[in-house]
Amino acid sequence: MRQIPFFLFLLLSTVCFSIYAKEAVPTLQDLENNNKITITSWLNSNKNKAITVAINQPVILTIDIATPRWFTDGTVIEHISIPNIIAQQRNLQATNYSLMNGDQTWSHQRWEIPLFPQKSGQFTIPPIGVKVTVSIETGKSVTGILSTQPHRFSAQRPTSQMTNPDEWIVAPIASLTQEWQYSSSNKSKINKSKDDKAFQLKVGDAITRTTTLDVSDSLAMLLPAIIPNKQMSSLQRYTDPAQLIDKNTRGNFTSIKKESETYILQKGGKITLPQISIPFWNTTTQQPETLFLEGKTFIVKHTLISWLTTYWYYILLTLISCIIFSLLTKKIRLYYHTHPYPDFYLLCQSIYTRTWPHIRLHIYRKYVQKTEQLELKKYKTNNKKEWDIQSEKLQTSEISKFKVIWLWFKIKK
Repeated sequence: MRQIPFFLFLLLSTVCFSIYAKEAVPTLQDLENNNKITITSWLNSNKNKAITVAINQPVILTIDIATPRWFTDGTVIEHISIPNIIAQQRNLQATNYSLMNGDQTWSHQRWEIPLFPQKSGQFTIPPIGVKVTVSIETGKSVTGILSTQPHRFSAQRPTSQMTNPDEWIVAPIASLTQEWQYSSSNKSKINKSKDDKAFQLKVGDAITRTTTLDVSDSLAMLLPAIIPNKQMSSLQRYTDPAQLIDKNTRGNFTSIKKESETYILQKGGKITLPQISIPFWNTTTQQPETLFLEGKTFIVKHTLISWLTTYWYYILLTLISCIIFSLLTKKIRLYYHTHPYPDFYLLCQSIYTRTWPHIRLHIYRKYVQKTEQLELKKYKTNNKKEWDIQSEKLQTSEISKFKVIWLWFKIKK
């Protein structure tokens, strides 16, 4: 009789074990097959329309996971690696919400991942694995991987002007601003005023130009260079590393790129820092635009050393010219100490002193030497009438100095 209770205990244990063994823990695939968990994905807001975007314009891949139970651990999306596409997960946490499905409340997790195409063409997004952990009716958790469906979209150059997409901004909103700061060579700051002409810059002072590019719905790493790389001999250029910032303000994504350059003035005079223009494709208006910043021209005051450094060539050339001119003048003077002065020089000297007897003498002397004649009226020239009038006036009265010189050069062999 004592063996009967033991036999009943053994039988009951065997039955319970059999029942427990039949209730095996389901897999995530089993839950999906039994509509206990779903995964849905789509591109942008329209799930059915074919997607065509501009190069560097984001395509939003949305992944939505739903279950009538609840999520017991974080969801992990596998790394998305597609050639010529940058996938940047902006939010590290999903958007959690609940919806009624019939008489059941379903828990949802939604992820949004922007995809930025880097070249034109057709793109295929392969199935993406999503690691999910959910609870089941027994109170335990099930972990597994669900896969999204594949998607397709295309990218193109929105305008023929976009010859180099890396130099363009593609966004709905973009702005470009700049600030100028000046400092003297003794490191003290010069407070900026509205009138830049109030500052007297000199060699050794510094100008700092800070530009800020603010773009919505993009990535800072995709923004083009702002300040052009222009080398100038009149200044030394120092470039700070660019600051790249991606921020999210209540669902509004903004990318910021800051570039700052400092110019140490090396020469005096006029220095012009170039203007900045960046092409911009407005995805809202679907029109090309240009972001523009004006350059500036500065008048830099020389120091003695910088003035000598800048104009040494002209100074040296002037000194050499003066020395040559002095030597030549001295040599000419020595020559004419022992030789008569040229007739034309003597004529000009007489014209200057208005010594008319000497003027007539020099004209008549040249006339006799060139023609071997004694009377001025007998000279034959192509303007005979004017010659006769002026030569007769010269012998009897005074004429203008220009007419005297005209008579001089008219006398030829």
